[in-house]
Amino acid sequence: MRTGVVVTCRNDNYGGNLNRRATFCLNSLVDTFDEVWLIDWNTPDEDPPLLHDIAEDIELRGNINHIVVRPEIVEVLTRYDRRAQKVCEVLARNLGIRRATTDWFVSTNIDIISPKREDLIKTIDGLDNNTFYTLSRRGVDPSLIEEFEVQHWREARDKLYSTVPERHFPEKIASEDDYSIINCCGDFQLAPLHIWHTIRGFEETLVYALYTDTNVQKKAVMHGFDLKAIYSPPAFHIDHGPGGGGGSGANDIRCAVVDAGKTENEETWGFSNVEVEWETL
Repeated sequence: MRTGVVVTCRNDNYGGNLNRRATFCLNSLVDTFDEVWLIDWNTPDEDPPLLHDIAEDIELRGNINHIVVRPEIVEVLTRYDRRAQKVCEVLARNLGIRRATTDWFVSTNIDIISPKREDLIKTIDGLDNNTFYTLSRRGVDPSLIEEFEVQHWREARDKLYSTVPERHFPEKIASEDDYSIINCCGDFQLAPLHIWHTIRGFEETLVYALYTDTNVQKKAVMHGFDLKAIYSPPAFHIDHGPGGGGGSGANDIRCAVVDAGKTENEETWGFSNVEVEWETL
């Protein structure tokens, strides 16, 4: 069984100390997954992609597929909408999901330290092939891993394994919402690849902030799949200050959640079907 993951980023140091957080994250993803799709979205032209800034601290194994989408292309893909997320998660994630070749696939964020490979595989072996899962991440104060240099990320993860408890934090973002299940449900969304393809990834009209992760979970249910929260194996979120996707717009909660049904993405998935180049590192 092969596993893959997509993660988006922008070289803008959001939340402060982004390079350190991203280094912990990417090393864990490279170690855990067979395929890593890293989508660098909208990094300013004067700056290098985030991966190029931290590559010397990443244990490269030839399984990072690195797609860089520069601002001039972002403008076209978001139809010159200035309110769209600076890191437009639905479009960026779909670029990776569309091209994945694995059996199971995860959508996650650049602040996550992934579970160990053996723990993830053991968990997947006990999961249902027609269920969409959201794993409740565990919050990590940066002070917990300050003592570790980035090259000792494994020792840092071992410490987190032994010290950070499960996080049970249910959430409902509207009275009609039975689909969020947990707070921050999009930090580690896990499903067989056939489910991601049946629901055609994330809705590519939801280019603003908020509700996209709940929407994709509701879409799974609307397409006849089950939906479940799980609390192990451990995945850790390195806490940070405000920041993230950016942009001044917000998706409408009725459109994204309350009234949402099956996918409205075209058979071609819209923008995710465009020709792109990537480097494998």
